[in-house]
Amino acid sequence: MLEGSLYVYLDISSTPLAHMLILCLLIGAALAMPSNWCGNKAPTSEHRETIQALRVAETAGISLHPRQSGNSTSTINVPVYITAVVNTTDSEEMLSETVLKSQFDVLSDRFAPYNISFTLKSTNRMIDDNNSKGFDYNGWNSFKAAQRKGDYGTLNLFYVTNMDDQTWGSGSCTLPGDAPGGPLVTMLDGCTMNAYTVPGGLSGGKTYKGEITVHEVGHWFSLLHTFDGDDCTGPGDYIDDTPQEAVWELNVCPVGRDSCPDQPGLDPITNYMDYAGEGWPDGKNA
Repeated sequence: MLEGSLYVYLDISSTPLAHMLILCLLIGAALAMPSNWCGNKAPTSEHRETIQALRVAETAGISLHPRQSGNSTSTINVPVYITAVVNTTDSEEMLSETVLKSQFDVLSDRFAPYNISFTLKSTNRMIDDNNSKGFDYNGWNSFKAAQRKGDYGTLNLFYVTNMDDQTWGSGSCTLPGDAPGGPLVTMLDGCTMNAYTVPGGLSGGKTYKGEITVHEVGHWFSLLHTFDGDDCTGPGDYIDDTPQEAVWELNVCPVGRDSCPDQPGLDPITNYMDYAGEGWPDGKNA
C-alpha cells in the first residue's frame, strides 16, 4: 500500500526541463515490485536536482499543488491511451481489450487513495511482427512517436509481446527530464511493458497481477526506487518517510529485513518502488 504525504508539482516552463510535466509524488512508506525487471535507466543529475528542490520547498512549508488545465484542487486526473502490439502468431486473447481494461483498473485502484485518478481514453490493439519486439526493434521509437496521443500530461502505455526482458526488463517509463528539449519531449514520453506483466500474464512460472505497470508509472510520476543509491547515508529516493534501504532482492518477501540497522524503520519491501515482488497473496501490497 502507499502511505505518507503526497505532493504533486507540475511545472511547464522555460527551464532546462522545457515543456515537460514535472510530476513528483512524494510518497512515504509504500507506492511493490523485477535481472532487474525494471528497465528504467538511472535518473539524470538534472532530475535529481528537481526532486531535491521540491523536497526543500515542501520542508520549508511552501504549498505544492497540481496545476493541470488550470485545476488548483488537490486531485489530478491523467488521460490514458493504451496501445498493444502483438505478433502474428499470438492468439486473439493475447492483450485483448478485456485484458487491457483490466490492467487499467489495477493502475487506477493502486493510485486512487492518493487523489490521483486516470481516465481511459482508448485502447488500440495492433498486429505487427517488428514493433511487437519493442525496444529490440530499431524502429520502435519512431513507431511510438507516431502512435503517441495527447500532450505531456497524457500517459501512453505500450504493451508488446516479443521484447527481450533480459535486455530491457519487464518494462520502463520515461522519467521527467529523460528526453531532449523540443517536441521529442512529448514524442518519446511514455511507458513500454512486456505483455506478460498484465493481470493474468504468465512468465517464468509466475502469474502477474498488473503491478509492474504501477511501479513503472511511479517512475513516470518522478518516483525513484526505494533503494536508490544502494546505501544507508545518502538521500535514497528523496522521500523522508521512506526507510533507508541499502540492498534489493528480486521477487522475494524478506519480511523483517533491515539493511540499514542504524537508520529508522525496516526495509520498505511493501513499497511499489521496491523490487521485493510483483503482487502479494491478496493481490495488493499491504
